[in-house]
Amino acid sequence: MARVLRSLLNPAQVFDLSQGGPASGLRLLKGVGSFRALACGGDGTVGWVLQEADALGIQQMQLGIMPLGTGNDLGQVLGWGASL
Repeated sequence: MARVLRSLLNPAQVFDLSQGGPASGLRLLKGVGSFRALACGGDGTVGWVLQEADALGIQQMQLGIMPLGTGNDLGQVLGWGASL
């Protein structure tokens, strides 16, 4: 997924959270002011990104969510995708 996103977006703006978590990317964008981020994963990933943003004092971030993975509760709660 990261490789595909790097081919579609600026590679410097795509961060693989398995390589150190979201803090490094969020620190890089913190000085920008208002910005948009996309969290690709489940509810744990989204919570992790939001927790790190809160710890860094980031208040002007719009977070988009791309639910990925197996057993994704977030997608089911929001009514995204096919239901079982």
